Amino acid sequence: MNPASETAWEPSEIEVLGQCPICQSKDRNVLHESLTDTLFGCAPGRWALHACSACNTAYIDPRPTEDSIGKAYAEYCTHPERESDAFDQNLSTVGISLLSSARAILNGYRNSLWQMGLTPSNSYGRYLVALIPPVRALIDQQMRHMPRQASDKQGRLLDVGCGNGSFLKLAQKAGWSVHGIDFDPIAVAEARKGGMDIYLGSIEQLEAQEGTYDWITCSHVLEHVHDPQNLLQSMYRLLRPGGILWLQTPNIESIGYRAYGTSWIGIDPPRHLTLMSIETLHKTLENSGFRTIFRRLPVISAMAVYAASNALKNGEKNAIGLPHTRIFRLRFLLLAVIQNLSLRHTEFHTAIATRPK
Repeated sequence: MNPASETAWEPSEIEVLGQCPICQSKDRNVLHESLTDTLFGCAPGRWALHACSACNTAYIDPRPTEDSIGKAYAEYCTHPERESDAFDQNLSTVGISLLSSARAILNGYRNSLWQMGLTPSNSYGRYLVALIPPVRALIDQQMRHMPRQASDKQGRLLDVGCGNGSFLKLAQKAGWSVHGIDFDPIAVAEARKGGMDIYLGSIEQLEAQEGTYDWITCSHVLEHVHDPQNLLQSMYRLLRPGGILWLQTPNIESIGYRAYGTSWIGIDPPRHLTLMSIETLHKTLENSGFRTIFRRLPVISAMAVYAASNALKNGEKNAIGLPHTRIFRLRFLLLAVIQNLSLRHTEFHTAIATRPK
């Protein structure tokens, strides 16, 4: 199979690895052949996903080069501006009044923990959300488990793969000095509209800022890069001693992959180049110098993964951002509870990695 035979890919735009990009082992098995871009439908070609026999990493081979991979992001999800978050974006379907009340409760919780000054706000939100663990876990994840800022010091935060800057806006409201970087010019142009400090291109351009960041976030970026180890090492150097990296990436050993196979949204060829197990990710972080703990994925987030994967399985388009009436199904709930029982089988790895002092 040669994806370069597709009219949109020239032979020079495709590279052949022949080995695992993580451990360099050449011993592998083919997981899937002739994969296509069913999630966004903007990347032509057919792709093979291999499983490394040594470290169990799944990786695309052959794959687009670093210079050509941009073709796969023509209609990517980080382009449009989204005002609403993953929990309340579809609540308007049950009425404006309920939407406003729910938003006020969620904002009350955020304001109590991060002093964000969001409106509308209900001061009882700090108690109500705390009484509903799945919602509390979802909001904590949306905030990427950031600590509250000290009143006498403004921490520096870098979002690697910042997209349109939606998370940076939240972090800025929480009192952080925010900075972002992304290789996608369309997403960067959108983020810069907010007046934030956003860099376009590779992380190597930030070399002069090594040791200056207190918190780095990297949400669903590691699977997109050609050299994950290099990215982790670069982020390690950018952190000050004692600084934290918050990282999230799909898990090739997840319940969702077992249940939905090639329709699981975590595969997403050819954009997702590398998918790791928890053992491999932990070792890769450790080799970069980090001390790492992992957190479970919120049940509601996992349910959204299953709803989107199920939509892809049924041949639907626009599987991202489904209405909540499509997410809250008994089957999705059962799968989400099961994945929440074990870090090994969670849908996404959520790592909190510290650069030792």
